Amino acid sequence: MKNKYLSTSIGLYFNYFVHGMGLIIIALNMDVLSLKWGTDAAGVAVVVSSFGIGKILAVFFSGKISDKFGRKPSVMLGMLFYLLFFVGILWSPTTTTAYFFGIIAGFANSFLDTGTYPALMEAFPKKSGPANIIVKAFVQSAQFLLPLIVGFLINQQLWYGWSFILLIVILSINLIFISTREFPSTTIVPSETGKVEVKDPKGNFHFSMDEICLIIFGFVAQSLLYILSQWIAKYGSEVVHMNDGAARMLVSYGSIAALVCVLITFTLGNKGVKSPYFLMSYTFMASVISFILWAFPTPIVGVVGAIFLGYFSAGGLIQLGLTLLVEKSKRGKGLITSLYTIAEGIAVFTIPLAAAAISKVNIGGIFLMNSLIAFIGFSLVLTVFIRGKRNPAKEAPVSQEFKNEAI
Repeated sequence: MKNKYLSTSIGLYFNYFVHGMGLIIIALNMDVLSLKWGTDAAGVAVVVSSFGIGKILAVFFSGKISDKFGRKPSVMLGMLFYLLFFVGILWSPTTTTAYFFGIIAGFANSFLDTGTYPALMEAFPKKSGPANIIVKAFVQSAQFLLPLIVGFLINQQLWYGWSFILLIVILSINLIFISTREFPSTTIVPSETGKVEVKDPKGNFHFSMDEICLIIFGFVAQSLLYILSQWIAKYGSEVVHMNDGAARMLVSYGSIAALVCVLITFTLGNKGVKSPYFLMSYTFMASVISFILWAFPTPIVGVVGAIFLGYFSAGGLIQLGLTLLVEKSKRGKGLITSLYTIAEGIAVFTIPLAAAAISKVNIGGIFLMNSLIAFIGFSLVLTVFIRGKRNPAKEAPVSQEFKNEAI
């Protein structure tokens, strides 16, 4: 039977198409924006770090709004904040004003996350994993297309702002569409057994080791995504000396690989492979590939590394980690998503600053840091996995997220 929230989910996914472009639009326009703002690449990276401040500030109330007033208000607030961000960056004459609008982008990201992921899990309770990982497909599709769009504008000597205008138009149309859609209930969800479960929307102050590990994993997953999307092009141009066009294409190569990862993860998930196996294998390989990028900087390593790093670090780690966290927690989805988003926000704030500092010495060193972060992520999920094997009675019910109901 056709799911009545299918049209709603399509609108939610298109928000993440815009979000995917929003994550890298400043990095891809780094040269022109650094000239406009009178700064350098490190200065632009500091502006990007403001996204994290916005995420951290917003999550203290975005999750509560999502759980108390519903997913729809949270999503629409996120869309409005994103519109303000795109307009604001176009207008900003200095890094100070751009930094403010970067904080607004963090607000947008937080409200979208705390509204969208719970809404998708409630719309598709038996397929929450695939429903969430499709978000990543839209993000990566956007991050494949935007470098091509920016490259076209540069080659044709057109105004860089047309890429921002495109996103403003798409988001405005989708805002009208979303306003007409119905959203699922926020408190009552059918379980895999067919029974009705009501999760405690507040939870308590005691966090299990699994919850702590998986919340921290949000920091890891966001860090890996940031470093790939924001610095792989600079690695290509500054470390292995590709021309600007070829260096920008590294972002697209990574996005294509991430899309392939989404499809393979979806397929293997349908065959019964569970989230921890994906998370452990992907983070371990991301650590290895990042180390190779640092240790053997050549153009061929840059191309191959971007492809494999796109597959292993940008193919849905954030979404799979959040889905596993929700499975392990008894708290409200909006609240637990907020906690996960706080960890992501800390990454968005701190990692750009760390990367900017490292870039002044050696951009390649950023990928050594990436290798260490990925290995920490592997260790966190391994801890959750081992605990689950040692204490099967405390395990959440075996997820049927990749089975039964078709999206």
